[in-house]
Amino acid sequence: TLEIASNTDVKDIIKKMKARGGHDQLLMFLTGPAGSEFCIAVGIMWSDKTFIFTAYTGSAALLFGGVTISKAAFLNQRKQLSVDDRNEWQDVRIIVIDEVSFMSDTILKTLDRKLKEIKNRSQPFGGFTIVFAGDFRQLEPIGAKDTELLFSSLSSQHWENCINAVIILDNEHRFKEDPEYGQMLKRMWSGDLSKDDRKRINSRVLGTNSLELPPDFEGKQIQTKFSRMKKAF
Repeated sequence: TLEIASNTDVKDIIKKMKARGGHDQLLMFLTGPAGSEFCIAVGIMWSDKTFIFTAYTGSAALLFGGVTISKAAFLNQRKQLSVDDRNEWQDVRIIVIDEVSFMSDTILKTLDRKLKEIKNRSQPFGGFTIVFAGDFRQLEPIGAKDTELLFSSLSSQHWENCINAVIILDNEHRFKEDPEYGQMLKRMWSGDLSKDDRKRINSRVLGTNSLELPPDFEGKQIQTKFSRMKKAF
């Protein structure tokens, strides 16, 4: 039989979890080489608005049917938030933000301010639990100076001061059929690329060694992207 824990039991569990380093609010950075996957489960009743899946770039948001964090959190809205704006976030408990490496320090601080305004709380990011996903070894914000990079010591350090958990994914989902290549890309991600790895990569450059794209590859890619755009609109 399943028994519902009493308030005393719940408080005792919370106390023990905090003693082990638990936090009231999770601000987690989820990262890893390209091709990793993850799953999150929470023990609360939720609706389709409990989790809000976003990405910083529109192309990334389009891939999983989400929205950009700029649109969801009204980052470009200068006027004061309305009651309707706040009501959109009433049931939200967990925010997932993909492609965080594209986010600048200024935008991160704007997100912090907007979420505080939405929740009317002074806690970082309004007290929302957030999973920031991305890879700082990939592309940085376009044209950003060192003062705008989240991981830079020249930034405001708001990112570093807020994050209280980090998970690095280490699986190779995308390279099941070519584990050797997956291991090479993992070494590249960690900065340990060997001379042999570099030689192998250079041998696979298109236009050399008779290497060409598969027939109609570009046409299929464009058609697929166009189909996704039509669905999104």
